[in-house]
Amino acid sequence: MNPELRELFEIKQEDGNKKPITDHNVKKHIVIRLAVLVSGSIVFFIGMNEAKGWDGLGWFFFMMIFHALWLLFIIIEAVVLQGNGKTKLRDINVIFSIALIVLYAIGAALFLGGF
Repeated sequence: MNPELRELFEIKQEDGNKKPITDHNVKKHIVIRLAVLVSGSIVFFIGMNEAKGWDGLGWFFFMMIFHALWLLFIIIEAVVLQGNGKTKLRDINVIFSIALIVLYAIGAALFLGGF
């Protein structure tokens, strides 16, 4: 196409060697979210094991609050990622959310099934 017509109609020609925006560094996204979840859980688990008496139950509730806040962050981030059009990262966050909910459901079923 003629460069003058391109300028007249404000048509932008894209370079063929540009990288598509679909690469969102998925591995880094997964590692960061898992590292926060696992390290936080380990810290609270160590606190539960070192506690004496009812303190272990307190540490357990703090760990549940930490997991709830992490889940809230992941859900909010999934909504933001949906708005930005980063569907791969959104899907990863949804998978993390479902996995944590299923993990707590299994734990509740085992705990309540013992009575």
